[in-house]
Amino acid sequence: MLELRRNMAHLLLGSFFAFLVVTLPHELVIACNGLLISALLISSFLYQKHKIALLTWLFTRFDRPGKLTAKGAIIFFVGTLIAVLLFPPLIAALSILVLAISDSLATIAGHYAGKHIVFGKKTIEGTLVFFACTLVILVFFSVAPIKALLIALIVSATELVTPTYLDDNLTIPFATGLLLSLPIFV
Repeated sequence: MLELRRNMAHLLLGSFFAFLVVTLPHELVIACNGLLISALLISSFLYQKHKIALLTWLFTRFDRPGKLTAKGAIIFFVGTLIAVLLFPPLIAALSILVLAISDSLATIAGHYAGKHIVFGKKTIEGTLVFFACTLVILVFFSVAPIKALLIALIVSATELVTPTYLDDNLTIPFATGLLLSLPIFV
């Protein structure tokens, strides 16, 4: 249940943040993102030193046990910040949506239905879900079908082979934004 809760939070928060990227002024989005990262870092530190009830409740329900509390959420919002800083709002929002929706549903599919491990802990089933979700997102937001297909293939491969020390929460929004920005994909 932890993976399902974590990834549903990932999906919902990321989708909401993508909406904010295209509705709020750029500077405000950057400030909100910075505040979220700061708040997560402070909360992680406080949780390590003091068992505050609200933080205990949040981290036991939405965080994998590990050395750094909230590591996944921190890296997720660093990835969104990279997208917001490097790309125009629409491209940043699409990159964040791919991260939020495709990565979450791929993780859920791989965790609960994945039978064929391909690379590390990644499964064929999760990768296929990632590809299909990315393709649907891009086509839904009016990316030309061939362009969307190529980007979905490349970003799916990126998600599949990203080493664990790098984290796909960083590589997915960067790769998606970069590919959407390239003139050869216009």
